[in-house]
Amino acid sequence: MYAAFRPWHGECGWRSPMPRYDETPVPRGTSGRWEVVLADEEPGREPARSLTALDVRSDHRILQDLAEDDLAAIPLVAEGTQLKRYGEYLDLHDPGRANFLAEGTEVVRPGQRIVARSSVSKGIWTDLLEATDAVTGRRRRRTA
Repeated sequence: MYAAFRPWHGECGWRSPMPRYDETPVPRGTSGRWEVVLADEEPGREPARSLTALDVRSDHRILQDLAEDDLAAIPLVAEGTQLKRYGEYLDLHDPGRANFLAEGTEVVRPGQRIVARSSVSKGIWTDLLEATDAVTGRRRRRTA
């Protein structure tokens, strides 16, 4: 049984019961063991529609005083999306957290509403921060 394999240690004569990597024959064709077929979309299931701040306006005090045009221009980060490391975000459910930098390990939970700074204009982002400060009673220093 061990005669078919080369000795692992030539000097001592010890033989390994397992063939070495370079001695195992490569199978031709696909074996079927590791084949996985991933479908882009499941039949009969529509892809999730991306939400904007206008869709969730009634749920958040931060959004009450903003114009409808501005709210329609604020896309929300989709559920299950991993936040980019050092990306700046605003959590609509937690105005006390205000704008925060992501660590890169956070994932948007179902029902959580997050706005990415990179997806809105500077003016809208400033309006969101001012609305957050108004809700929490925080005073922000104005810079020139």
